[in-house]
Amino acid sequence: MYTWLGLYFARTHGLGEVGIGLALLGYGVPGFLFGPVIGRAADRWGRRWLIPAGLGISALGAGLLILETPLVVAALAVTILSLGYDMTQPLLAGIVTTLGGQRMGQVMGLNVFTIFIGSGIGSFLFGETLRLGFPLALAIFASAELAAAIAAIPLFRSETPPVAKAATVR
Repeated sequence: MYTWLGLYFARTHGLGEVGIGLALLGYGVPGFLFGPVIGRAADRWGRRWLIPAGLGISALGAGLLILETPLVVAALAVTILSLGYDMTQPLLAGIVTTLGGQRMGQVMGLNVFTIFIGSGIGSFLFGETLRLGFPLALAIFASAELAAAIAAIPLFRSETPPVAKAATVR
C-alpha cells in the first residue's frame, strides 16, 4: 500500500511531484523520532504488545485515508501508517535474528528477501484492489491490518522482554 501513496495524493488532493514529496515527509518522522523509544519499549515490555499495536495503528492510518479529509489530515495519516510500520517490521526482524545461531548471514538474507518479496506482492495486491477505487482498496487494507492485529495478540503472546543480565560489581 505504501508504494501507492504518491498516486493517492495525486488523485485525491491534486498534488504534483513536490506536493507529494512534502505530503510524504511524515513517513520518515516516526522512525527517526520514535525508533529508539520503540526499541526501549520492546526491551521493557516485549514484542507481544508492540506488534499487535503497530498493526492496529497502521489500520487506523489507512482508515483515516478512506475519509475525505483535508490534506494535512491525510499527511498525518501517512505518519500514523509509518509509526505502525516502525512498530512492527524492526521487531519482526529482531525475531528472525534469534533463529540464526551460527547461520546469521543466511537468516538476514532470508529477512531481507522476505521484506522485498512482501513489499512487491503487497504492492501488486493493493494495485489490483485499486480497480475498485481508493476508498475500497484502503478499506480492504485497513481490514487486513486490523485482522492481523487481532491475530497477532495470541500469536505473539510468548514474546517477552529479554531477561536483564545482572550486573556484577567487582
